[in-house]
Amino acid sequence: MHAEQSDTPAGGVPPEPPEQPEVAAASTGDRRERPMTPHGETPYSPMSLLRALTSNPLDVDALRGTEDSHEDEELVDTPTTRTLTAIAAVVLGFVVAVSVTNLREAASGEDSPRAQLQQRVIESRSEADVLETHRDETVERIAELQQQVLESGDAGAGDRLAAYERATGAVPMAGPGVVLTVDDSAPLPAEPGTTGGVVNRVTDGDLQIAVNGLWAAGAEAISINGQRITSTSAIRRAGDAVLVDFRPLSPPYQVTALGDSAELRSGFEQSQDGTYLSGLPTRFGIRLSWEAGEELTVPARTAATLREASGVEPERGAVPEGSASTDDSEGENP
Repeated sequence: MHAEQSDTPAGGVPPEPPEQPEVAAASTGDRRERPMTPHGETPYSPMSLLRALTSNPLDVDALRGTEDSHEDEELVDTPTTRTLTAIAAVVLGFVVAVSVTNLREAASGEDSPRAQLQQRVIESRSEADVLETHRDETVERIAELQQQVLESGDAGAGDRLAAYERATGAVPMAGPGVVLTVDDSAPLPAEPGTTGGVVNRVTDGDLQIAVNGLWAAGAEAISINGQRITSTSAIRRAGDAVLVDFRPLSPPYQVTALGDSAELRSGFEQSQDGTYLSGLPTRFGIRLSWEAGEELTVPARTAATLREASGVEPERGAVPEGSASTDDSEGENP
């Protein structure tokens, strides 16, 4: 049998364990121990955050400890920093004031876009005034030349032209007549459960009937709210608006008719058109009123724009006056 060897010395005292390297001890001493939660977890572990949220959500930041935390460094308040801050504020305010002043001067200067637009508007108005003056002078000159031509030709041409102008509404007219006012009804009594009553409106058909009845009663000229009515005028309706020659009118509608006031009213009321209009107040609440006048005026109709014109070709075979025919001239030759 072999005797077991023992490291114990003869005195019975065990040997001292070998010393650990000092490098390892030094390295472990430099490390900071992470703070641990009561459950043995780090503050940044998912489980610790979940536990904190479920237990007390307001104290989550308390679990993070002071790891990697840095206190905010406060600026040192010294006379130097105060002086620099004041100088910077003064310089910044001066720069802003100069910039605002330059912008205002640029905006109010003669070269600004607004000033240029204003100047262009003024120039355009001046040109428009000059053109209107030239137009009026041209119209007067044309009327003078037209009158000269009429006087040198047929003696009754001027009277016929004046009659044509009155019939077509090319000239304004004035004289005695009547004014028939047609207006919408007042708001009718509201039905139960509604906030406002219904208003019956004057239609384009009502005005057409009124105009035709006045023509039949002997009116010489008619206008509605300053719009001349002729044989080619159109009275239409677009939504709630009544159009006369595509110009919208609003109530009350004043139908002015020139002629004998007594004959116009009596002839209109005795006609079928007058019977229809006289029933509107009782049926729909439409308001009607008559007024006679001695100095009523109706304006001229807006002149149509001439877009194209061509000369009249003489009829084939017509011989101008003062010239000999071809057959006669040929017969005289030998």
